[in-house]
Amino acid sequence: MINLSKSNKKGQGLSMNTIIIAILAILVLVVIAAFFTGGMTGLVDRIKGIYGSQPIDETQAILECEGFCNSYTSLPTVEEYKTNYCEKKFGLDTDNDGSADIEKTCSQLGIICQKISDAGGC
Repeated sequence: MINLSKSNKKGQGLSMNTIIIAILAILVLVVIAAFFTGGMTGLVDRIKGIYGSQPIDETQAILECEGFCNSYTSLPTVEEYKTNYCEKKFGLDTDNDGSADIEKTCSQLGIICQKISDAGGC
């Protein structure tokens, strides 16, 4: 006679690793869906506001532009770097209150990079 009421079989169940992986996979899918549907624009704007262009003084901006120009002259092609040099805007703090008052590009700061000028300029 077999006693079926008291068997020592353990119940079938999912392991903890499987549950954690499933939760992470669902979370990743939600983030990807939000990204592709435009739901991340507010978050991206907030991150750019925090880590974006912090105000600097004009001297620092000029030094950075001169550094751009020096790195361009050591490279054989300048098209990609030319775009960055011509379009990057520096938020300048003119009244030292910690916020950017005006934005200027390298050319607006009076920096002249001969290699970029020779390639057609900004």
